[in-house]
Amino acid sequence: MIQTQEMKNSLLVVVFLLGCIGYSQGSLTKEAYRKRLDSWVLSVGVNMLGSLGTQNPVERLDEFSFKNPLMVGIEFRWLDFLSFEQDIILNGFDEGQFLDNGILTEDIFYFATNSNLKFYFSDYIYDADWVDLYIGTGIGIFTIDEFNTAANVMGGVNFWVNRTRTIGVKIQGAGKFAFNNNNRQFDNNHWVHSLQVTFRL
Repeated sequence: MIQTQEMKNSLLVVVFLLGCIGYSQGSLTKEAYRKRLDSWVLSVGVNMLGSLGTQNPVERLDEFSFKNPLMVGIEFRWLDFLSFEQDIILNGFDEGQFLDNGILTEDIFYFATNSNLKFYFSDYIYDADWVDLYIGTGIGIFTIDEFNTAANVMGGVNFWVNRTRTIGVKIQGAGKFAFNNNNRQFDNNHWVHSLQVTFRL
């Protein structure tokens, strides 16, 4: 489970990074707007892996694993409202932890990679070019004890923290709804929440 001190440290990082936004609310330059389209965005950060203890995807949402939690993604935005992202997620579970249908007898390594379409909708709500709201869906593979596939549903926000909108901070939550979950002891539905730094390339 994620430890209290680790949670405090993560929250301090979030507060610090979001505090930078106050310096970045100037108008988007024409050059920056052009870069927004047909652009690649690299994201690197950490994730918290939901330990549900059940196949119900909305139960015990306050329990997370935080074991070597790396997340990397590359995104291509070809329309103002639509993009494609491929990511890789690493994490793990500790021996003795209760997960889904049993107690782990050894440390478990978690790996996932996902292909997602993301729809950006904040421009339809308000005129603020320093923030991007999105929802998305896709499909991915993951392994806890054995490989499985999952349908993904996600939502998130990206705060651009400099005037040219090339550096940002992204907060995202994603639900992974596993296929064949009745035939898997541990590889079932779960959540992955992440905090990442984004770079427009």
